[in-house]
Amino acid sequence: MPLVEDVAKLLELPEDRAHTIVSELSDIYQRRMKKRFSGHKFAERIKRTNPFLLQIRNITTVSGWAKNQIVSTLQASEEEAIGHLIEAIAKHCYPGARQPTYPDDFDLEVEEGGEVRGYQIKMSWDCMPMSSRKNLSATIAKLEERFAAAGKKFVGIFAPAYGKSSTTKPLGQRYESLASSVFWRRVGGNKPNFDVRVGQACALMCRKFREELEQDLLPKLEKNLTELALARFGEDDGSINYPKLFGLINRDHPDGSRSLG
Repeated sequence: MPLVEDVAKLLELPEDRAHTIVSELSDIYQRRMKKRFSGHKFAERIKRTNPFLLQIRNITTVSGWAKNQIVSTLQASEEEAIGHLIEAIAKHCYPGARQPTYPDDFDLEVEEGGEVRGYQIKMSWDCMPMSSRKNLSATIAKLEERFAAAGKKFVGIFAPAYGKSSTTKPLGQRYESLASSVFWRRVGGNKPNFDVRVGQACALMCRKFREELEQDLLPKLEKNLTELALARFGEDDGSINYPKLFGLINRDHPDGSRSLG
């Protein structure tokens, strides 16, 4: 499989590990898009429709609404997929990485000379609201005690894939917030520009699966969604009946009609 070979070469991985990464991403793309646009999810698509944006973007037809839903959901799915992909690459590439002994809040674990490092991997440096910081610190406190009982030191690490310029220890928290470049140097075993290579591998995989979706699945999803929507808020000419659409979104009546009260 050329894609597996290319990914293995970019990340300097055995082909069986590269195959696992590619298979995981394929499943995320295909399974989640199919699930989100299955027939019984029509009400969810209505709920996720912003009728104001539709009018601003001059979307006047039901088929245009369906295409907009699919494109925006595909983009959201890609953002979700890339987060999982980054985690998978880190797990397979970080020398000596293993599944966490206690998986609460951590994605991978590395042990070196009696010190165990647990990594929570996120896409961006700002993916850590205050409630999450407190929860992570509370988890680390428990793990420090557990590992100490086994004669080991535990270090909890928050590792953003991009945007963190320096390694810090946030005031009042127990985790270390790692610089993004340092994280990727560790994952790549000090290979130069490993973060760039990871980006190239992600682009290769995502481009491949997006092309497959666009050729096969997305046209079918658009056709099915359009047919379902025409019966609910479409006119005979295929245009959107906006009063009906607003009625469905706001649940004025099950058929999308609007009361005057």
